[in-house]
Amino acid sequence: MAATRKTSSKSGEGQQQVRQRQFPAKAGAPAAEVDERSADGAKGTRHVKEFVVQAARWTGEDYQHEANRAGVVNEAIQRGLHPRGKVSFDGQEEHPDGLSLILTYSVDTVPASVDDRPEDTTTPRDVIDGDTSKSKSEG
Repeated sequence: MAATRKTSSKSGEGQQQVRQRQFPAKAGAPAAEVDERSADGAKGTRHVKEFVVQAARWTGEDYQHEANRAGVVNEAIQRGLHPRGKVSFDGQEEHPDGLSLILTYSVDTVPASVDDRPEDTTTPRDVIDGDTSKSKSEG
C-alpha cells in the first residue's frame, strides 16, 4: 500500500499562499522569481551567470563566448526560466586568485510559471545556430 501524503501546513498557510511563495511571478513579482532562481543574481528579469576562466588562456574572441552564451541559456532553462533573445556579455573582472577572470553574461527571461509563449524560449541550440530572434512564432 502506498503512503498517503499529508498536505496540511503547520502554519495554517493556504495552498494559494504556498504557490505565491514558490512562484512569485504568479503573484505579480516576476523579477523576484528570476532573482530567486538565479544563482549569480539577477537584474530585474535578466538572469545573470558568471564563469571563471584562466586569464592566460582567455583572448576574448567570439568563439570563446559562444559556449558560455549557450551555458547561460541552458542554466536559465534548468532553473525554471525561459530565456528570450540574445545573451549579452556584460564584462569581466579579475578573480581574487590573480590567475583567473570572472566573465559575466545575462539574458532576458520569463519565469516558466507565467510564460504564455513558451515557443519563444531561446534554447542553447538557438544560440549555437545564431537564431535568437525575440519572437520565433512570428516568422
